Amino acid sequence: MKTKLYLALFCVAFFWGTTFLAIRVGVETIPPFLLAGIRNLISGSIIFIYLLWQKKLERVNARQLLQAFILSLLMIVLANGLTTYSEKYITSGLASLISTLSPFCVLVLNLALGYEKLSVKTVIGILLGMLGIFLIYQSSLTDLLIPEYRQGIFAILLAILAWATGTIIMKKGSDKSLTMMMNICVQMMIAGVVLTSIQFYITPNISTENWSSRSICAMIYLAIFGSVVGYVAFSYLISQMPSTKVTVLSYVNVVVALFLGWLILGEIITARIITATILIISGVVIVNYKKIK
Repeated sequence: MKTKLYLALFCVAFFWGTTFLAIRVGVETIPPFLLAGIRNLISGSIIFIYLLWQKKLERVNARQLLQAFILSLLMIVLANGLTTYSEKYITSGLASLISTLSPFCVLVLNLALGYEKLSVKTVIGILLGMLGIFLIYQSSLTDLLIPEYRQGIFAILLAILAWATGTIIMKKGSDKSLTMMMNICVQMMIAGVVLTSIQFYITPNISTENWSSRSICAMIYLAIFGSVVGYVAFSYLISQMPSTKVTVLSYVNVVVALFLGWLILGEIITARIITATILIISGVVIVNYKKIK
């Protein structure tokens, strides 16, 4: 059991860190919502074939379909779709850095719902995180005047809120829910159809002639390692650990994403970004200290 848990922790911490880079490469030539849609259709099909081969397909009733639809809308259509859209206008490093706010969103929602209690360390952690965010924007407030940049920032923030909400709902679960793999398969297929439809509604005439081979490879990587491996591992962790603790893994994601963005895409890492990263990570660790020791 511990081996499976540690393997899932590694998959979420590492592979989801690499997805920020892969998304940035993918949206270079592929429309963002179509990239996210095809990614989920591929990953959902892979899981469907696996379940069919293992003879583990289940009959889905209306209640289970509704539950899967809600989680799909929050965790994939909004969270994944808007993150993909945001990286059309902001760097992968910045997207990953802002995504470290997800543990704070989960914490605030848990506090509001009475699942957690406010403490001194929680306040300190939130203040450190907010200071880190302040450092990020202190020197780039003028960038917010650029419509595309502003859209990217708004999209990633909305994605974080959707992800936090979905995480809490997923943790609460239901006694009559589908098995984990079947639930994920249904969610991905729903999300794939919805995201692809959104892109065709926005841009009815889509041409694949300009799609680069590296964008296509990035899309396939996202489908296999970002969705199948990463999302399955995340769903398993949510069933085994507190939701706030699982989201703490986002601070590992940001380290991986910042390094790969610098190494492969030449994204600039300044002293201010490093300081902001340390502050945000410190805030998350302080908030969750009792849970992770």
